[in-house]
Amino acid sequence: MSDDSVPLALPLFQLAAGPSEVTTLYRELRKPLLRYLVCLGLTSDEAQDVVQDAFLSLQRHLASDGTQENIRGWLFRVAHNQARNRQTSYQRRFSEPLDGEMDFLAGDATPEQRVLEKEKFRRLATAMRLLTESERECLLLRAGGLRYREIGEVLGIATSTVGDTVERAIKKLAEKCNV
Repeated sequence: MSDDSVPLALPLFQLAAGPSEVTTLYRELRKPLLRYLVCLGLTSDEAQDVVQDAFLSLQRHLASDGTQENIRGWLFRVAHNQARNRQTSYQRRFSEPLDGEMDFLAGDATPEQRVLEKEKFRRLATAMRLLTESERECLLLRAGGLRYREIGEVLGIATSTVGDTVERAIKKLAEKCNV
């Protein structure tokens, strides 16, 4: 996952110069944010609402001359916090988050390919439920393209802890998925 496509480390006030940079940022981060939120347990509709709210928060932040060194981390943190505010219980959060809700991310697959993909997602979802909440969140944010430092900022933990947690989560998933 490359960070070369959009200069995401720019201060926010530099983005305020033109809407095309914000539009580019939206195009770059919309799908990773949606995937992350769906994996946290939101429905696709809820995830889309949260992404839209996160970008509205960004616009308000820009309008009030707010500055931020890490735009991607800032947006993931806002989306993460909004998602957590929407969730009411552990059971709701992690019961079948990938089954059916990932359909909007699938391309033009054949019915057989969809069945195989759903089975893979079911096995992965089962293995993901066995991870601790911290392991799950770190892994999902890393899969969303965030660096360890950014994950630490989003979750409020040390960068070294993020690295250990991601490594432990990957080992557990590999073990459970027989990889």
